[in-house]
Amino acid sequence: MTRQRLKSILLILLVSGSIVQTAMLWTYHPSSESIEQEEVSFNEIDASKTVEGNQLVNPELVVYSNGEAAYQTQIIGRTILNRIGASFDVGVLVLTDKASNIPNSKRSVEMIFPTPISAKMLEELLGEDQIAMSEPIKRLYLLDYEGPILRLESTTGRFKDFKLIGDDTVLKRLFAYDKKKPMTKVELKGGDYTYVPSNPPRLEEVFVYDEVAQDPKPLKRLESAFFTENSNVQQIKSRDDLDVLTDGVSVSTYDRDYNAFRFNTLSPNTQTSSVDYSTLVSYINIHGGWLDQVTQRSGFRYYFDQMSKSDEEQSAIFRLYLNRYPVFGETGPLLEQPEFDLATIKINFEENQIRSLSRSMLRADRKLLLRETTLPSIERIEKQLQEADLRDQISGIRMGYEMTYQISTSRSALFKPTWFIKQNGKWMTVDQATEKEG
Repeated sequence: MTRQRLKSILLILLVSGSIVQTAMLWTYHPSSESIEQEEVSFNEIDASKTVEGNQLVNPELVVYSNGEAAYQTQIIGRTILNRIGASFDVGVLVLTDKASNIPNSKRSVEMIFPTPISAKMLEELLGEDQIAMSEPIKRLYLLDYEGPILRLESTTGRFKDFKLIGDDTVLKRLFAYDKKKPMTKVELKGGDYTYVPSNPPRLEEVFVYDEVAQDPKPLKRLESAFFTENSNVQQIKSRDDLDVLTDGVSVSTYDRDYNAFRFNTLSPNTQTSSVDYSTLVSYINIHGGWLDQVTQRSGFRYYFDQMSKSDEEQSAIFRLYLNRYPVFGETGPLLEQPEFDLATIKINFEENQIRSLSRSMLRADRKLLLRETTLPSIERIEKQLQEADLRDQISGIRMGYEMTYQISTSRSALFKPTWFIKQNGKWMTVDQATEKEG
């Protein structure tokens, strides 16, 4: 009888402990305060606590071809570049302007960058320091022609080949592809081209709450990132009723409605010998980081998108991605700019000084998957563009998410899968382009 009673008591204790642990897991919300404070320190940046490595240029399009058909590769572009850099010695083979002089490969892996990149940026990805090429690089090829060859194609159509000497057993992995994911070649304006999936995947429409109220509060985060240990910083209201933090030299303007900010500075502390890609990535890491870990776990990342130059000022844009698909937000007047996309981090800089940084502070803790969407086939999209007389005007085409930010009731964002085209230098949905033309 006593033994049976002890067994019953032990069972009750085990069940009670299980219930308590389950309740703790359901109600636990990790704080991002300690993480963000570590990321924004001006004195010492611990690379293990930043996401710099993940924000390097994302070659979203990597395609295998055997001359007859094209397929999606099994490993991503950055992994391919890392393995090339780690497994091979890179030596210059030939430089030519004539594509007809270049031998064909029985099989190839083609990497198309979202926008052309510099040789210096590619050197960082490969871990090599001899990719001397003055023009921006728009494509990279891995060829199998009497041994592995790394080929670069510039924006003007020039080619430069590098002979790869090293472990041939790595090649099999680099040429791996998925037979279940065929790709279709799409001709673009000016004789350019790209690839898209022949069978568009089913993407989920996503709804997220922007958890603005979580600690640390937005203005406290801005003060920690841009005015560390600065006793001169003051909080005021702008003429547009926006929140402003300033120390008399630098100014950070925060829009409460859209949870976004713009930081402008004249401070000599941001000066450097020259502003390059590494400088931009480090600047973001130091000044507030990228996204908190909660938002990253929801599938969000920022990746390099493009650089542009007008007059004396240059700009660089890092775009928000959801589950490795690009996000395009509504573009309009925001943060003292005539056109700003909430799905981007935008940095303005001169030759040797960063002048401003603008971005959303989206913090997606609660994510809802609304429904799955099967996008139209590429054949249907091309027909739609042809009927609107737009087929020969597009310079880019991609699948991604259209983000709509809502400020009524509670701040939230809706991410809707759709096709995008680039026309006259601007990205828009296919529906927007065809309706506008009609």
